[in-house]
Amino acid sequence: MLYRTITLLGLATISSIAVVLPTHGQSTPFTKSGTALPSKDTSAAIEQLGTVGVEEWKTQRTQPRELTADPEGLDPAGRAALEMSGEQTKSVPFVVPNSMIIQFKPSTTAEQIEDYVKSKNVEVIQTFPNIGAIQIEVDISQYFEPRLSDQSSNDAILRGVTTAISEFRKDSRVHAATPDILLTDKSGHDPEADPTSALPPETAAPVAAMAGEVMDWGVSDIEADQLWNMPGARDGAILGVLDVGFSRHTDLIFLGLPPETKPDNHGNHVAGIGCGLHNGKGVQGVLPNCFVRARAGDVFFEAMGGNPELRFMVLFGQILSTLDRFVLEQSDIRTFNVSLGYNWRRNFGINPDLPESSQWRTLVEMQGLMLVTVLERADQSGKVIFSAAGNDSSGLGVPIQAKYASPFNWAAITARERGIADNGYIVGAHGSNGSRAGFSNSGAQISCPGVNVLSAVAFDANSQPSDSAYGKMSGTSMASPYCAAAHVLLKLVRPGYTGAEIARCMLATNVNTDDGTPRLKLTQALAACPPRG
Repeated sequence: MLYRTITLLGLATISSIAVVLPTHGQSTPFTKSGTALPSKDTSAAIEQLGTVGVEEWKTQRTQPRELTADPEGLDPAGRAALEMSGEQTKSVPFVVPNSMIIQFKPSTTAEQIEDYVKSKNVEVIQTFPNIGAIQIEVDISQYFEPRLSDQSSNDAILRGVTTAISEFRKDSRVHAATPDILLTDKSGHDPEADPTSALPPETAAPVAAMAGEVMDWGVSDIEADQLWNMPGARDGAILGVLDVGFSRHTDLIFLGLPPETKPDNHGNHVAGIGCGLHNGKGVQGVLPNCFVRARAGDVFFEAMGGNPELRFMVLFGQILSTLDRFVLEQSDIRTFNVSLGYNWRRNFGINPDLPESSQWRTLVEMQGLMLVTVLERADQSGKVIFSAAGNDSSGLGVPIQAKYASPFNWAAITARERGIADNGYIVGAHGSNGSRAGFSNSGAQISCPGVNVLSAVAFDANSQPSDSAYGKMSGTSMASPYCAAAHVLLKLVRPGYTGAEIARCMLATNVNTDDGTPRLKLTQALAACPPRG
């Protein structure tokens, strides 16, 4: 992919702008040279398989195995949450021991797939024909048996995950294999930006009732408001948001929100950043006339501090299923936002960049391989996916790389490196001073506002459900929808460009964070994408 930096001297001098082409690690524009797609026969064979169905499997689903967090490795927010709980340690659900997700090699035949299911004597839970994968019900608990040599219970979990991956990949028909792992949202906490906050990371800081309508600092930071009066900017637009939960809100219009969707601050906050209504009350979103197509995966949840708010953890298999349908079948949406990841340090006290974390990286790679195929499928219809860089870096001298913070990030980088697709973008966060947020992982391709962001939430200051509550949250989860919604806005005013071209124009900026990541400036993106006949 071609990263373009532009020196902008003012919109009045657009015709005289000189375009410079630094490469940020790539010396040539992106050229498609590979594929991860299954053959048509492979997809058709998978589609014909009988399934027990997710709902039936859920009745048999066993409790997830838990990882015990290393208190010394937790980030500041994780340590604060642990102290607030009054416990010495915390355990977090991590892996379901009766399921595997198998992605077949692209040329696997119908006979080979049928034989695989029969020879393994397994039930198929659900199929993902678009990416050549299936989820099977299989007991992998034997891989998690403890040993006398284990230093902690985590040793058995790590060994079980990596052994299951290794054993299932021994079959010559299998391209990738992973147990079903739980992911969480990527809201964060920046003690430098908000040193007085003692709230758990997933809890929004509520704000008092607001008179009239306000515009959060991030909207002006990315210069979205400077495009609002341009032709096309106020046309109706749809933003696709995949998150952990959503709730009806007076400042949001959802399209076809499934009735079983659980309420959650995080999903509403993300949706509000992009699509908060311009209706004279509440908070204005990036898009002046926006509708939210929201989907949440199947969730596990646990109460937080005895209040009605829930902390959601989403199974990778259900995220994959949602992506398979949501991203690949929604023809009216071209831009998607995903703010889910492992939250290694906050949840588990794990630094995935360390040499001793290679087995954790293997897990990310297996799940990422499947998402590479999702990206390529999405790229075929001109769809772009923005994913949050992750919030694992608080208190570290060297920030953690975004690549292993989530399988979405690994897939975006790998798809581009292998010449498969260049439609995945990783978004880092910066504060109002323009510097990288202390929690934000490094290696993002673009940075957007992500500290003390005001938006809609699902629960009020008393933790009661509300359709008119607002709160401030920090995280790369907040930065990512700023970029995704800006992508839609720029496409509205520059309809002659493809989604991929619009994304490249968004990288055209002469303003960077202190770590060199391009900060989104829509007036400069506009100049990089001049009108086309």
